[in-house]
Amino acid sequence: MKICPSCKVDKPISNYWKGQYSCIDCTKEKQKTRWASRSPKKRLEQHLKYKYNVTVSTLEETLIDQDTKCAICKTELPDLLLYDNRRRGYAIDHNHETGEFRGVLCLKCNTLLGMAKEDKNILLSAIDYLEAKGNYAAVARKTKKK
Repeated sequence: MKICPSCKVDKPISNYWKGQYSCIDCTKEKQKTRWASRSPKKRLEQHLKYKYNVTVSTLEETLIDQDTKCAICKTELPDLLLYDNRRRGYAIDHNHETGEFRGVLCLKCNTLLGMAKEDKNILLSAIDYLEAKGNYAAVARKTKKK
């Protein structure tokens, strides 16, 4: 038997998870309360601080500097706190070697950098290829001018 420090009830050891301080019922209740108290903004703040060492205000300032658009393709980015099916709709771009925050990208542009291994030479080769072989954007511009 052991007295739970949270509910102050003497309970058998089987009512405790291995290594837990409080009984199973009290532990579950604490977890529910803790999760419910975390708003989307609070979860974002904790994620940014833990993973990128960035504050929400720094992220918001960056978005204002980027005119709330992707830093690469300039498409409009969704609201920071709206989650569509647990996806943010934007990516926090950072240097994978130093961890330094660089900006906010749409998911497609973030994927573009990742697929190119963040290698400038690969991206420049892709530009040369598109210029030599033609590209959809050039065709679209010519069509609009007519």
